[in-house]
Amino acid sequence: MGKEKINNLLIVGYTGSGKSTLANVLSGTDDFEEYSSQIFKKKEFIWKGTKYNVVDTNGIGKEITCEKIEEIIHLIPEGISQILFVIDGKFTTEGILGNFILESDIADYITIVRTKFSNFKNESACKKDREDLCKKSEKICKLCENIVYVDNPPTKIAVYDEDDEETIEINKKRRERSKKILLERLEKVCHKLKMWDNLRPVILQFLKTTNYI
Repeated sequence: MGKEKINNLLIVGYTGSGKSTLANVLSGTDDFEEYSSQIFKKKEFIWKGTKYNVVDTNGIGKEITCEKIEEIIHLIPEGISQILFVIDGKFTTEGILGNFILESDIADYITIVRTKFSNFKNESACKKDREDLCKKSEKICKLCENIVYVDNPPTKIAVYDEDDEETIEINKKRRERSKKILLERLEKVCHKLKMWDNLRPVILQFLKTTNYI
């Protein structure tokens, strides 16, 4: 009997970009908190018969220590299948990613998740945003095909009338649609990092360099 396939997703990005919300949407839970004191949290979920582990790198702050990096490795010893780099409209992709990713082998294993994109179901709007990013930086064009657009509006809001109840249901549907779009993308590109032992130092250096986890 073959070894069970597990896809390990490591979520990184600025605090407030929607990392923890994305982790909740993917796992179908409310276990991840944006400002939790817990540095790392892992949750397992199943999608189309495939097991996924999602790891949210929350609460690290600016200092990336070897101990914190080793904790990531301990949580996902099989290796990282895909790094989800979460951004919203407040930050430029180039400013976040820098030259390090573009000059290393890690670029092939990164999916940029553009959150809070209200027109995420509109392919024309997504295409225009990709083109705008490419115009801002030729370096970023290398990663433009790896951008996935989602919108994960809140579902925990005060309910005063039927309009609020309707809003919650609409937001739930948007989150489910976002989840489907992202996982269908990951289904195509997600695989254990080749030569994990060789790429591990590159990934760890990336995490130390960016300080965005």
